[in-house]
Amino acid sequence: MATVTVHGGASGLAQEVLVGPHRAVSDEPVADGGADAGPSPYDYLLIALGA
Repeated sequence: MATVTVHGGASGLAQEVLVGPHRAVSDEPVADGGADAGPSPYDYLLIALGA
């Protein structure tokens, strides 16, 4: 099983998620206070259910 590490900044809602050698970015839409830098956490949940 791979190690998962999550990094977030002091401002904003974006999170960098490292899973083994893979990198993903999660953020909220602008309408919800984020910068829309990546899929939302809910989007990742839907991706996981579909995988």
